[in-house]
Amino acid sequence: MGHLIVSNFIILALLSMLTSIALMLFVRKKLGLDFLREHHPVSDPLLACVGTLFAILLGFMVANAMTRFEEARVNVEQEAGAVGDIYRLSRGLPEEVGSVIRRDCFKYVDGVLEIEWKEMAKRKMSYEVWNSYGQIWTDCLAVEPISNRENNIHATMLSAVVNLGDCRRIRATQMNNSVPAILWGVVLMGACATGTLVLFFGITSLKVQSFTTALVTFVLYLNVFLLASYDDPFSGEVSVKPHAFEVARESLGRRFKPLEKQPMKFEEDDSDDTLEGDTLDDDTHNDSDSDAHTLQRLKNDAKAVPVAPLKK
Repeated sequence: MGHLIVSNFIILALLSMLTSIALMLFVRKKLGLDFLREHHPVSDPLLACVGTLFAILLGFMVANAMTRFEEARVNVEQEAGAVGDIYRLSRGLPEEVGSVIRRDCFKYVDGVLEIEWKEMAKRKMSYEVWNSYGQIWTDCLAVEPISNRENNIHATMLSAVVNLGDCRRIRATQMNNSVPAILWGVVLMGACATGTLVLFFGITSLKVQSFTTALVTFVLYLNVFLLASYDDPFSGEVSVKPHAFEVARESLGRRFKPLEKQPMKFEEDDSDDTLEGDTLDDDTHNDSDSDAHTLQRLKNDAKAVPVAPLKK
């Protein structure tokens, strides 16, 4: 039902407005303008009551549909991120094993973008992409880690593969999770009831009443169209786009250079060394001057003291 409403937006909008105008003219001619004006005190509160109840019902349904739409978008981003994690973790494994895993990751992303996303608009999943997903499982389970490093990488990779599988199954479920037909019947009957009560108002100007009747019908149709747009998250103009997988394919194709290890440099505080050096130099210089001065004074005292001659 939702896909039918979205794909035929213009035709159904014009058809509903023309039908409402035709019914308004029929009621106006059949009951008369005076009869409609006499019953305004009754039709006015009835329209307010029915319109409020229909707005509450439609509001809850639209909010639920928008929540499911947002969950589908987040799930697609997580799925693309899981493929990227598997691809990058494979670089830590031996080349003969890691290259096979990277090739199958590329194949999976290409299959989702080129094949499966078009099929999802028809509520179908691609068997070819399912096989690509299964091949990634086979590649990862065939890894035999040798060192502790490879063992840790392999365990993290298996966790990413599990996340990939969960996101893929959720996407397949969300593709078929739409508003049931019985609820669509409730929504359409509520819209028709609200539009019918609008017909029992009498305005002197026929053009004004025709315009207002068509406008109310168009607004009701826009609300139903909003629900139909968010009902199917993978089809129509308002749909989840595969931007996350496009970014993943672009990033997986890049070659990143490893970071070069640079020696750590420590900043030395020259001020403290200089102060300490200057202090030591000054102390040493003062000590040497003091020693020289003392030696010179002792020499002068020795010369000044008279020496008695030796007696024979």
